Amino acid sequence: MPPLFYYENVTDCFARYSASGLYCVVKTVIKPTPGSDLWRTIEKYSQLASYHDHALLDRGLCVDACGALVKQLEPSIVQFLDTERVTTVPYHLLSLPSETELSARRSQYGTLLNICANYKLWQQYNLTGYSEIERCTTKETPSPAPIDGYHVVLATIVLLAIALVVCATVSDRRPERTINNNEIPKHLLDSQPTGPLWLEFSLRRTWRQLVAPPRTILQRDFAFVELFRLLAVFVILAIHVSMCFAAAPIANVRPLEEFFALPVSLVAVSIFPFQVHTFFTISGMLLTVHFLHLASSTGRRIGWSYLGQAITVRYLRIFPLLLVVWLYHVSWFDRLSQGPGDYRYIELEKDNCRANGWLNFLFINNYFRHGNMCMQQSWHLAADFQFFLIGVPFLLLIHRHPRLRKPLIATAICISVVAPIANLYHHQFPGVVLTNFKQLRFVFYAHRVLQFDYMLFHPHTCSYFAGIFAGLAYHRLRNDPSLALPAIRGIWLWKWVPPSLVLLQASFAPLFYDLDYRRPMLWNAVYGAVHRCSWGTMCAVGILYGATAWRGRYAPIHRHPVVLLLSRLSFGVFMVQFCVLKSLARNAGGFGIEFSWKIYFQSVVYSWVGCYAAALVLALLVEFPCAAICKRLLSSQKHGAAR
Repeated sequence: MPPLFYYENVTDCFARYSASGLYCVVKTVIKPTPGSDLWRTIEKYSQLASYHDHALLDRGLCVDACGALVKQLEPSIVQFLDTERVTTVPYHLLSLPSETELSARRSQYGTLLNICANYKLWQQYNLTGYSEIERCTTKETPSPAPIDGYHVVLATIVLLAIALVVCATVSDRRPERTINNNEIPKHLLDSQPTGPLWLEFSLRRTWRQLVAPPRTILQRDFAFVELFRLLAVFVILAIHVSMCFAAAPIANVRPLEEFFALPVSLVAVSIFPFQVHTFFTISGMLLTVHFLHLASSTGRRIGWSYLGQAITVRYLRIFPLLLVVWLYHVSWFDRLSQGPGDYRYIELEKDNCRANGWLNFLFINNYFRHGNMCMQQSWHLAADFQFFLIGVPFLLLIHRHPRLRKPLIATAICISVVAPIANLYHHQFPGVVLTNFKQLRFVFYAHRVLQFDYMLFHPHTCSYFAGIFAGLAYHRLRNDPSLALPAIRGIWLWKWVPPSLVLLQASFAPLFYDLDYRRPMLWNAVYGAVHRCSWGTMCAVGILYGATAWRGRYAPIHRHPVVLLLSRLSFGVFMVQFCVLKSLARNAGGFGIEFSWKIYFQSVVYSWVGCYAAALVLALLVEFPCAAICKRLLSSQKHGAAR
């Protein structure tokens, strides 16, 4: 079959035609040719979900060289190769740089490039198609974009943060370790920050936060979550690397296509994306546990003013790192763009962030303008923040009005079941997650984000509320010595039935590839809702068991400094991962980047090291110092109010 990608050498094009050199990237769609065995092969494999649409090609052409070629052709051949427009699904042309300039390029050179691309396709494969210009550049095209205010703001913030870190580290002195000749315990010394606020930028203080061992009972009970978070991040990065190679310009994508066509891969793919449900479960459970601990420790009812304080703390915890990463996307990020096709997932990212980045700071980007989302990974932040806005009032109502406890829980259970059913039925999504290389290429490479089931917050409602219910159960078990989780009647059903259902339902995933989703199917929606609820229940019960009955929860590995460090960098890794991943696929020339399983594993290691290195820098310069300052400010306000 024709290669999916082929880019002529840009440097050679501009060197040979320096005066009027023009280079264009076109999208070519092969015309159906029923009498061709090759076309039937293309049609056969393109219908498989784990294969690309091999009728949709990307070509980079030197316009002057193309013009010289067409001039040598006979008029009859030129007429034959001047084909009518044809498209395939999904098909989307990017509007770069400006729509007016692009329209002019298409009018001036569209026919020429269509003939040239068709000639090469016809000569080598006896096929024809239609090619449409997506972007054109000249030697003088500014790349990267000139420095503007965004570049200056980010550079100023970075330099200021570095200066603060250096000054704070030099100026920071450990307080006296004794009072009246009695040594102060180290954990009390570390928990009482002193001095001006800017000293929180000290590397010693930040490092202490990063590797601080669990001290309270709650921290020790949930310390095992740190190890799980570390392992989950590694698996997610490995999955995203495979997505990157599946969607980016790769010379030999066939090994990946064949691997993901295996039945075991189809089953695994239906499970792996649900890891994000696990993080929502953890979020809901930890919110509940800390809220109930606060309520029991204060000895009085928590007022509704807590809602505003909690939202403020949550927002301030996320905002600094989100701001810095967003500023990088709208400024220096396009320096990564070097290859002829890099604009699709680098420069377009910058344009989307400049136009729609404000939605990220309101945490509504998973619902509004999701087709041109800024920072694809940030949908998780939006969904988690939306859950937080629901979870805190839910807990406040239960705390302040105990009689509403059972009705609220019953309502939450109903919503957890009905919400995914309604979502899957209305949007006609499959009941299980399916492998689809066509959508991966469409989303990851062309950066046209579709509103998938997982990007919305309501399909994950079951997981989040399952975490809240597990948090309620944990608080009850911790405060009632007569209760023990293994002794509860019927607990074995909750322990074994949900994971059994998850595996059983996932095993039927290959059958879902043959269904027609053009019309909504109620049974499919119910199936998907049960699948999601089973996963959320499995995670909630597993975490509850781990925090109460599992003897290994106090194992030394869970409080090892390396585990704690890597786990606490997870948020930074999550924010920078796509910047690192897109650097894997940049500067593709010829038929694309080479792929092999050896290269894949090397790329996983590169991504893991690169993401954690970037996350560590951000943690030392921005994330943890700002969090410590906010904590001290809010703590001083509480003490002032108490006095």
